[in-house]
Amino acid sequence: MNQDRMIEFKWDHLQLCSSDAEATAAWFARCLSAEIIRRPGRVDLRIGSINLFITPLADAHTVQLPTDARMQGIGHFGVTVDDLDAAFDHLVKCEADIVEPIKQVRPGVRCCFVRSPGNILVEILERRPSEMTFS
Repeated sequence: MNQDRMIEFKWDHLQLCSSDAEATAAWFARCLSAEIIRRPGRVDLRIGSINLFITPLADAHTVQLPTDARMQGIGHFGVTVDDLDAAFDHLVKCEADIVEPIKQVRPGVRCCFVRSPGNILVEILERRPSEMTFS
């Protein structure tokens, strides 16, 4: 094998854990328009090209950290939308747990954060390349 050749890694999935996989799947379908994919003994999700596998943890304990606290591991994952204001209104109507309302991150990028059942933090982003400036 040629050791100079770069190995290409490709996205496959993100594993979620939840004490109630059905509630988590229903939330992602309702609030983030995820497609629910049922397989024998499991429920999975697809958002665009992102595969989310849900592992049910019957005896899971949710650790609620302060909003600005971080812990080791994956902090959150992000999805993009074309119209963040419309997406935020939709999330409010879905009674999503709004962790952080819409804020300007940098020129051309705005976001908000929501939390799903299973204590999963999701960033909703709007990127407007025409407004982005680099200096």
